Amino acid sequence: MTIKSYSQQGGLSAISADIKVSTKERTSGHDHPYLNGNFYPVFEETVGDEGIECEVIGTIPEVLRGSQYIRTGPNALNVPADGAPHHFFTGEGMLHGVYFESGADPNGPIRPRYMNRYVRSDIFKKQNEHGNLHAPLGIIMNPTPFFKFIFQILWFTIVMAWYKVTNIGDGNTALTYFGSRLLALQEGGKPVETAVPSLNTTGEYFFEEDPNKKDKNAVVTAHPKIDPKTGEMIFFSYSHAQPLAFYSVVSAEGKRKVWRQKVALLKPSMMHDFATTDTYSIMVNCPMYFERSNVRKGEPLLAFDPKAKARFGLIPRYYNDTTDKVYWFETRACHIFHTANAWDEKDQDGNIIAVCMTACRSDGYMRDITLWQPSGPDNYGGGKTEAERLIRHNAPGSGDYDNQDPDKSFLTLFRFVLATGETQVTTLCQISSEFPMINFDRYMHPDLRFVFSASTEESTFNVGVKFNGIIKTDVQAVIRKKNDLQASGKLKVANIGGEGQWEIGAETLAAVQAKTGQFHRFGPHIYGNEAMFVVNSPRTDGRPLAEDDGFLLVYIYDERQMENGVPKDKARQVTELWIFDAKKIGQDIGPVAKVKIPRRVPYGFHGIHLTKEQIQENQEFLACRAAAATVRAQQ
Repeated sequence: MTIKSYSQQGGLSAISADIKVSTKERTSGHDHPYLNGNFYPVFEETVGDEGIECEVIGTIPEVLRGSQYIRTGPNALNVPADGAPHHFFTGEGMLHGVYFESGADPNGPIRPRYMNRYVRSDIFKKQNEHGNLHAPLGIIMNPTPFFKFIFQILWFTIVMAWYKVTNIGDGNTALTYFGSRLLALQEGGKPVETAVPSLNTTGEYFFEEDPNKKDKNAVVTAHPKIDPKTGEMIFFSYSHAQPLAFYSVVSAEGKRKVWRQKVALLKPSMMHDFATTDTYSIMVNCPMYFERSNVRKGEPLLAFDPKAKARFGLIPRYYNDTTDKVYWFETRACHIFHTANAWDEKDQDGNIIAVCMTACRSDGYMRDITLWQPSGPDNYGGGKTEAERLIRHNAPGSGDYDNQDPDKSFLTLFRFVLATGETQVTTLCQISSEFPMINFDRYMHPDLRFVFSASTEESTFNVGVKFNGIIKTDVQAVIRKKNDLQASGKLKVANIGGEGQWEIGAETLAAVQAKTGQFHRFGPHIYGNEAMFVVNSPRTDGRPLAEDDGFLLVYIYDERQMENGVPKDKARQVTELWIFDAKKIGQDIGPVAKVKIPRRVPYGFHGIHLTKEQIQENQEFLACRAAAATVRAQQ
C-alpha cells in the first residue's frame, strides 16, 4: 500500500464571526444520548473557501479527481440544557465535505481538502439572532403533560410569526443536485441552495414559475427522486391538516409539470421517503400518526400504531388529483425510513403486472431513535427497557414477524400485484441495517442486483443508534431463490406468517446470505454512517461497467478519542473518510484509501457525491446569475 502524506495542520477552523449564539463547549458529556460523545455538535467552521488539506493513507481512486463528497446532519446551534427534551432529528444543518483537489497538474497527486459549513437558511439566521425557534420535536415525539404541550406549541407558533420565519427547512437531512445547484433538504421546508466546493449558502431554492420567490408552498421531501432518464425531480410533502399530502413533478428545466396534487390519507402521518418507477411513484404511508387525542393523555403526539396497517399508494407519474386514481396496497404494521430501488415488473407482452420496491423495514418504529428526557436516575425514556434487550428474537425470513425484533430494520422486497391487490413481502437480509445505497445510474432497473447499507450496532441502554459496518446484499439471489421455491410449490411451507408475505424461510435466507452477501464491520469502538456509492471511470476498452464497479465513501470516527462523553483532546480529533472498492466488501478487506481529517465530524445523515463536471456547472451557473444581478442593478 502506498502512503502519501499531505498533512497541513496549519489549516484553520474557527467559530464564524456571524455566529451570535454563545456556543457551549463542555468538560463532561451532555445528558441526552443524542448530544453525547460524537453526537455533540461542532461549532467551528473551516476558514476561507480552500479548506484544510488532509493526509492520505493508500491511493485515492482516479475517478474521484476534482470531485467532492458532502454529507449533512443536524448540528444544533442552540444546545438544549441537560435534562431538556431533545430529538435526534433536531438541529441546524451542517455540511461536511472532502474536495478531491487535482491541482494544476492533471496527472499529479490528488490532494483532498476538508471544509464544513452551517446551512445558513432562514431558520438558521432567525435562531442565531433570537434563540431556539425550532419545531419542538422533543415535545411532539415525547410524552408531555397536556398544558405544557399546549404552551410549547402556542409559544412556537407565536415566535415563528413574530420573527417572520418563512422557511423552517434547515437542510439537516439530505442533499440532492438539481438545476445546476446543490440543494440541502429537510422535509419540513423549502430547499436551500449551496455552492460547491466552498459549501457556502447561496439562498433558498424556488422553482422557475415563481420568479418573485413568494411561494410558501414549495416544500420538498428530504428524499426527492431524480429520474436518471428524464432528469425530472419527483417529490411529495405532507401536512398535519387537510389535505394531508401533496405530489409534484418538476422537469429537468425547473418547470412544474405536476404541482401539489392532493393525495388523500386516512390520518396525518410522518412519511420520510418514497420510491419511483418509470410509471408510478410509491407513497409509503406507515402508521406513524399524529394523534391529537394522545396529547390529552400525556402521550406523544406523533406515535406508532402497531394495530394499524401500513399502506402503499401507487401514484401515476403525471398524476392529476381530479382524474387519476391512487392504487393502495396494505401490509401489517411496519415502519420504513428509507427505500433503495423500485421498478415495474412486466409480462412477456410488456404489460405491467406488479410494482416492486426494496426498502429497509422494521416491524415497529425504532424506539432508540426517540430517546427523550430522563424518566429516572440516569435513565432516558423512549427506547427499549433492559428486560426487552434480553429477549431472544427469531431471525427474520420465516414470516414469524411477531417474534422478530420490532426495533431492527431489515432490507425487504415489496411486490404489489396489480391484478389482485396483494402485497408480497420478502426479507432480503438478516443483518439489521439502514441507509440503503445503490448504483443510482441503475435506479428503477428491475435487474439491479446490489444494495449497500449501513449495519446497525446492537441496541445499548441509554445510547443512541450507531452504525458499525457496510453490508452488500445480493437482491437478485434472494429473488431467484424465492422464484425457485414458488415454482416447486415449497414457498408456502416456509411462509408461516399467514399475512400475505412470501418469505423463503430463515434458514434458507441465512444460506443465501452466506453464499452471496458481503459484510465489513469497521472494528471495535469505530462507527460510521451511510456509505455513498461512486461509479468508476468508464473502461478503456469501451465495455460496460459491472454494476458494483465503483467505490464506497463513508466518514468514520474512532470513539476511543472520547472520554466521559467529550473529546480527550479537542485539538487532536481525527475523522477519517474511508474509501472501499465496492466489488470487494469483506471483513478482511480494508479500504483502498483513508483520508485523515484533522477535525471531528459528528454523526449525521445523508450525503452526495458531485463530479468534477457538476462542480464546474454549479460555478458557471452562480457566476452567470451574479453577472445578471449586476446588470439588473445597473439598469
